[in-house]
Amino acid sequence: MRLLLLLIFFYSFINAGTIKRELYLDILLSQNNQEFKSYRSFDLENDLFKTATIKLNINKKILEDRTYYVKVTCDVNKLIYSNIAYEVNFDTIIFKLDKNTASSINLKFEYEEAKNLNFRLFTLNEFEYKNIVKYEGVLFGIAYGIIFCAFLYNFVIFLYTLQRSFFYYSLMQISLLFVLFYITMLSNQTFISDIQQIIIDFFETLCMLLTILFSKEILNTRKSMKQMNKLLNFLVYIHVVDLIAIFIFKESILYGFMPRSIIVFILVFSGVIALINGQKTAIFYFLGWMVLFISLFISEYELVGIDMLYIVHIGFPLESLILSFALGYKLKQTVDEKKEKEKILVHQSKLASMGEMINNIAHQWRQPLSHLSFINMDLQMAQEDNDLKEKYLLDKLNESNNQIDFMSATIDNFKNFYQPRKEKEFFYVSAAIQSAIDIIKPSLDFSNININFRIEEDKKIKAYENEYSQVILNFLTNAKDVLLSRKIENPKIEVKLELENNRTVLSVNDNAGGIKNEIIDKIFEPYFTTKDKSSGIGLYMSKTIVESHLKGNINVKNNSNGACFVVEV
Repeated sequence: MRLLLLLIFFYSFINAGTIKRELYLDILLSQNNQEFKSYRSFDLENDLFKTATIKLNINKKILEDRTYYVKVTCDVNKLIYSNIAYEVNFDTIIFKLDKNTASSINLKFEYEEAKNLNFRLFTLNEFEYKNIVKYEGVLFGIAYGIIFCAFLYNFVIFLYTLQRSFFYYSLMQISLLFVLFYITMLSNQTFISDIQQIIIDFFETLCMLLTILFSKEILNTRKSMKQMNKLLNFLVYIHVVDLIAIFIFKESILYGFMPRSIIVFILVFSGVIALINGQKTAIFYFLGWMVLFISLFISEYELVGIDMLYIVHIGFPLESLILSFALGYKLKQTVDEKKEKEKILVHQSKLASMGEMINNIAHQWRQPLSHLSFINMDLQMAQEDNDLKEKYLLDKLNESNNQIDFMSATIDNFKNFYQPRKEKEFFYVSAAIQSAIDIIKPSLDFSNININFRIEEDKKIKAYENEYSQVILNFLTNAKDVLLSRKIENPKIEVKLELENNRTVLSVNDNAGGIKNEIIDKIFEPYFTTKDKSSGIGLYMSKTIVESHLKGNINVKNNSNGACFVVEV
């Protein structure tokens, strides 16, 4: 922070004002072609002219080894006299200034009736005249197009993500677009009214305010750069105050005393700190603010001899491209983080499924294990009584092998159920539903829960059969849990499959009393659960599978007896 203050102090003294070119010794204006007064002494907003003669007194020393061009915005068809050759370009005239030019340039205008004088001049160097002025319409159009696209791009992303960084940046871009367009329009006017000054100062200050807010958000200064965050908060406050002051004093107070490039310099410095703190993506913001800083710095101090209007129409769109790329990269990071979270959810879902699988295997194996225990007891008693005959032993061994085969088949069924499929395949929906029912049926029987599966119409679909079965198993498991937790008498689950508009519609109903209205809209959200020992991701994963993988719809509603889950594929 001390280093930043030292740099700002040094920056403030490198050049305290705009570097003025001394090409014009004086600019004079006359209403009668005889009495000339300083151009600045007239109230051009209110003074009316029937005739006007403008005299430009040229500093010939500057032209000894240099050539300039002067572009004059004026009423071209009202220019009746000039002592210098010029070319007409729409509503402007352009003439050349070199060592052979007269020391005084006279331009005389004559109007049918008294009116405000339309006169504004720009001094161009040879580079501007040959490479920019003839194509400035194209330059301005490209600049406006880039900035508008940056606004639209980031605003659409904001609507998708609701991240404030995209909101601030999109508003900054549309404000910047208005500022550039408005200053271009004002640059061709003879004078700027109070209302116009208020408008341009307001939007320029608003643009800087949004830039600061965007920087705070994108660099996460509140958590990662607390000292810098305090400084940026201070800048936010003074910009808000300045916005109010503009309407009182009819101009910006803040930027009447301080160049705008100082604020951007602070943002550049904050980008450097973010880089030092390990924020690798801050390099984009550092580059973007550096381009903006250089553009403002050059235009404020006229360091390269190119008009400010051209500099900002080149630098600002370039900054928009860089930061839009940076925000696009941030969006990619956000998407990657979301995918990573989904992977974690999938992993947690697998763990939960493993728990359910082990529980269901336990119910499947409970009876065979009991049977094997009885066989061992019979064999032991027969051996103790010396009654272990060969036929009896073989019968018991066959009986034991049958139970072991059943248990092995159970393992195979569960393995096939939970094994992921690499490719989609055609399968009957009823078969996938029956597979889920077979898995949970012993657990339901153990809990005395009756399940009824009714097939009205069936259909083959191409998808991942195991994923469809997993969704149904989630529904059945939830129904079982709520029936047991609420201690429902005569608990039952009704499963129905039918076709509507050639799409399968599966409904899973229970008689547990339904879902509370205040939470029914939240049950598909990740980590939402009403159970004590539940991850809350089962129904979320079911929704993801149905909508993303199966391209179907999933919803829940309450019927007269309980909840009804519906899957349409």
